[in-house]
Amino acid sequence: MELNSSQRQAVLHKEGPCLVIAGPGSGKTAVLTRRVNQLVDSGVSANDILVITFTKAAAIEMKERFNRLSESIRPVTFGTFHSLFWGILQKELGYKASDIIMGNQRTRILREALSLAKINTEDSVLVNAYFSELSNVNNSMIDLDSYSPKYVDLDGLKRFIRAYEFLKDKYKVLDFDDMLIKTYNLFLTNPQILSKWQHRFSYFLVDEMQDMNDLQFKLIRMLSSLTDNLFCVGDDDQSIYGFRGANPKIMQDFMIVFPEATKIILDHNYRNPKNVVEAASKVIARNSNRFVKDIKSTGDLGQIAIVEKETPAEEAEYIINEIKRMVIEGIPYQEIAVLYRNHSDARYLVDALVEQKLPFYLKEQIPNVYSHFIIADIESYFQIAVGNCTKARMLSILNRPNRFLHRQCVAYSADRRSMLDFYQINPSSYRRVEALWSDIDLLGKMSPVAAINYIRKVIGYDKFLYEEALKKEGEYEEYLEVLDFIADIFKDLRTLSQAIDRLNMLKLKIDYENKNRNVNKNGKIGLYTLHSSKGLEFDTVFILSCNDGVIPTNRVESKEDIEAERRLFYVGITRCKKHLYLTYNNKKNRDKSRFLDEMCL
Repeated sequence: MELNSSQRQAVLHKEGPCLVIAGPGSGKTAVLTRRVNQLVDSGVSANDILVITFTKAAAIEMKERFNRLSESIRPVTFGTFHSLFWGILQKELGYKASDIIMGNQRTRILREALSLAKINTEDSVLVNAYFSELSNVNNSMIDLDSYSPKYVDLDGLKRFIRAYEFLKDKYKVLDFDDMLIKTYNLFLTNPQILSKWQHRFSYFLVDEMQDMNDLQFKLIRMLSSLTDNLFCVGDDDQSIYGFRGANPKIMQDFMIVFPEATKIILDHNYRNPKNVVEAASKVIARNSNRFVKDIKSTGDLGQIAIVEKETPAEEAEYIINEIKRMVIEGIPYQEIAVLYRNHSDARYLVDALVEQKLPFYLKEQIPNVYSHFIIADIESYFQIAVGNCTKARMLSILNRPNRFLHRQCVAYSADRRSMLDFYQINPSSYRRVEALWSDIDLLGKMSPVAAINYIRKVIGYDKFLYEEALKKEGEYEEYLEVLDFIADIFKDLRTLSQAIDRLNMLKLKIDYENKNRNVNKNGKIGLYTLHSSKGLEFDTVFILSCNDGVIPTNRVESKEDIEAERRLFYVGITRCKKHLYLTYNNKKNRDKSRFLDEMCL
């Protein structure tokens, strides 16, 4: 690969701080590996060089690419922030791998902390909000008394964090955030240890700087302060992990901390078509918190299609038909990706892929929409109506909507006679049991779509969902969309038994794909959230549900929020190498995304 002038300047940079602003497809990994190679060739000991990136996979890939540049083995250290600082804690404080909590073990302790703090653990949205706020507090280096939570109240957050810290001390464990916090405190309180590690490396290279949080920036500054040979590469326009504490302002702070630093912009895009680069630049230029860049495309014109459909189901059908056409024309499945803002936005597409038997894979586990409590309730009604009545199924719908019937009425059996006998001396409840079974008898004679409408409007399930949304602070419209979705799935079926069979098949397919995701991507369409697509590239990219309220999300509250959403959209549209499809729907008079107008096509 022949380097352009800005790439060459970055590779040849040797002493002092340097910030490299690397746009999409600008060859930043090549610049990093070649700079390391150049340092070694210029006489710097390989042992003195530290390269940090954010994932283990990225560190391994970068090391492999560096090793291919020479036939000799050179012991440059490649790692992640967590692996570096965990290694320091192990050596200096004697921690062991068994001291780290992660996955289910950490979730269990977090939930225990919520219970100690008297916070409702049944509300999954609230639980996730507390978990997210905890991570933000840990990584932002803000005093808790000065912190302004976005999704929970401050007093509750304080109680939760105190309880969590108490439990970690009780069980003598630490989590991933602690690796950085404890290293930072170790360096502050033990200057000799800090000095020891400052002398371990002389040259520091950091990849994906836009994903760095405040604590990581402080730590790498502390380590590199002896030489100030800090070389950071990133793109502030691709900072999309704010929910993990990433701070896009850190790249601008770099130039404040190091006013004499060299600033280099990699301004040639080798990935995206010319018109995609121009459209993406128009969108991201609306953001004010960024370095101004003039990105130049090295490619030809590509295809940009903005497509309006009436419903999400029609969007999915359009995408499926386009994929089939492309495959016939010779584009391999693995060169096609469909991106979406939230997992729930992909449900129509996933159903269509399964129905059409098209191969696909999931980048990350997708919540199985067919396990949603609403669909589970509908299935229970259907199963009971076709004669498959169990205690569990009857209990699940007994008071959905509320019939004021006691669970004890099915303690011995869930059949009609036993339930009526239980209320033999309670006429009003007896009549409610009769009404329930009368409804079930009618359902058994209906088509699936008619049965769903009957459950919603006559039995009163819509009203039940409205009350649930108020109680759980959920989105009533989202609940109704799940019902619309499942009705769409069943629209061509005649019997409830057929609907039950289709539901089980779809549920098993998603469970299978989740279990086997990332095993083999060859010959499969990629399904990604916009967040998880970062760093990837495909011949053809579809982004679905480009509607206001989705992209950008309806949770935007500030200028910073909308700029974060714009960066996320920018990441999505710059994944394509040839074809970009942006689809939206006008169901319930939804507006198309404002970002589509900003592209000024």
